[in-house]
Amino acid sequence: MNNNHNKVMSFDRLNIFIFILAIFTLVIFHVSAWALEEMPIELPKTEGSKNFDFEIGHINSQGIKLFINKSYSQAIDKFNKAINLANQLRSPGKGILYYNHALSAHEFGEHEKAIKSFLSSRRFARGNEIILNSKLLKLYECGLNPSVACEEKIPLSLNIEGSH
Repeated sequence: MNNNHNKVMSFDRLNIFIFILAIFTLVIFHVSAWALEEMPIELPKTEGSKNFDFEIGHINSQGIKLFINKSYSQAIDKFNKAINLANQLRSPGKGILYYNHALSAHEFGEHEKAIKSFLSSRRFARGNEIILNSKLLKLYECGLNPSVACEEKIPLSLNIEGSH
């Protein structure tokens, strides 16, 4: 009887260990998938910045909060406002603003706007590695430009006219 009781306890411990291992594996994979999503970028705060830099940064921060809350249409509006102000004042943060706009347009399903903003973000990137290494930017580029080699298959959800 005691031997059977030990086998049952051993079996229960094994089941608990397998269950905990399965939960741990699911959590790790979920976090890994989330970490691959591209997120908007805050504008860097620099010493001696002018008031308009702070205003552009504030509008950008508002857009990021809207993006995080999945209010992509409103985020697009904020990033448009920041881009317009940055263009008027020749702000060096335009690459980041265009990138943030592109991410919002992508999430909102406005892929033609997204490609324009992704291309502008690369043009004004000023060496920003996040922008230059963006997987989404590369997917949009290879979907529209046959001279750009695509390492991954373009998802049909992008639905960019002339890309498939």
